[in-house]
This record gives sequence, structure tokens and C-alpha cells, in this order.
Amino acid sequence: MGDRCLSAYALSMKTRQKIRRVLVTGSFVLLPITLYYLSPVLSLSAAASGIVSGSVIVFGGQFIASLLVGRLFCGWARPAGGVQEIVSFFRRRLVNRRRIGWIKYVIWAPWMIGLVFFILQNGGVKAFDFFYQTNRGISVTDMSGLIAYVSVGVLFFVLSVTVGKRAGCHTVCWMAPFMVIGRKIRTTFAWPSLRLAAESERCAACAKCSRECPMSIDVAEGVKAGRLETSDCILCGSCVDTCVDTCPRGAIRFSFSSGR
Repeated sequence: MGDRCLSAYALSMKTRQKIRRVLVTGSFVLLPITLYYLSPVLSLSAAASGIVSGSVIVFGGQFIASLLVGRLFCGWARPAGGVQEIVSFFRRRLVNRRRIGWIKYVIWAPWMIGLVFFILQNGGVKAFDFFYQTNRGISVTDMSGLIAYVSVGVLFFVLSVTVGKRAGCHTVCWMAPFMVIGRKIRTTFAWPSLRLAAESERCAACAKCSRECPMSIDVAEGVKAGRLETSDCILCGSCVDTCVDTCPRGAIRFSFSSGR
């Protein structure tokens, strides 16, 4: 009976990963519709006229959500994540997170300064326009939109191939800092949220979870320390599923708790 239960649990984990990959890949397929709601360029263009665009509202929503679910969006719905998931099937090189992780802030900080500057220059917010620059809610309806769409896809594809797994998330993702900051706030105040919990005494020390992690996190080291809290974690569940497949004792699991 116990073996059957473990087999059923492992099967449910594999099913979860299939669902996640379908969702994250589908999000890229839908990017021609959603592109402008995730655009830093259009947010600046709108701010120059005192308008808060849909992208700013979406980014604000990502920050608020990260206070409870961290970077779940990155693991389950990030459009560029779909491209990187596909590349990871044949390009499994890990990246040095600490070496390249600072790059995204060089992009993010001037962008934030620009937003604030334009809003202040216009004497504050004059209007909210969620569908700014879209055509009946659809982003890509002309050549400029198509070029932007292709450029985003190519950028994240090339980074994944040349640098390693989810390199775009570490280097050029303009959305990541919102969720990283939100997660760090959550960690500081330690209120209950979705996270990964580790039980070091159950670990078989195979380190397969680290090799499978799409964000190049040393999961095994975190399990050994009994703490997996890191702002780079996208809560994809890959290490959880790998752990179940490799060692049915389940040293890693999802948890909604404070982590204290």
C-alpha cells in the first residue's frame, strides 16, 4: 500500500510539471496579446504624458503578489520563461547567479528613476490607461509590435543558449526585481507565504535537485542547512518533484508558512 501511495504521489508531481510547462509555454504563445502589458518602454512613454499604463499596473500587481507567493509568476506564467524552458531541454548549463544577477538592476534602476521623473514632471498622475497603445486589448497588430515580439523571444533564446539555464531571468528580466524586493520584504517580516521547506534528515545527498533546478540554485546545500529561502527561487517545483523521484522520503516540499 505504501509503495502504491508513493508511486501515485510521484505521478502527481510529474503531472504538475507537465501542467506548469504547458502554462509557461502557452504564456509565450499569448505574448502577441500581452506584450504591451509587460513593456517597460511603453510604461515610460505613457509616464511622459502623465499616464499610468497597463504594464505599470501589472508590475505593481506582481510586487504585491510576491509578498505572498514570491516569484511564482516567473515559474508558471512568465512568457519569456516559455522560451527558456524549451531551450533547457537541450542546453542544461547552470549559471553563476552571483556573477550575473546584478545586471538586471542596472536595467531596472534607471527605468524606475525615469518613471518617477516623468510623473513628477507632469505634476503627478493624470490618467490610468490599462490598454495603453493596444488595439482593442491586443498588443501586436503592426510591424513595430511584431519586431518587439520577435526581439524579446530572440533575446531570451540567445541568452539561454550562450549563457545557460534561464540566463535571461538573471540578467535582463525587468520584472524580476519587483518580485525579488517583495520576497525580501516577506523574508524580513516572516509572515506566512508560499515557499519551499526542507527536512535535511530526509535528504539522500544525491544533489540531483541542484542539477535540475532551472534557476541554478544550490538546492542541495539549502536542504543540508534546512533552509531554502532565496529570492531567485521561482517556485516551479522542479526540485520537489526531482526529490520525490530520486528519494521518496521527500526532503523538499511546498509549504505555506512563515519559515521560522
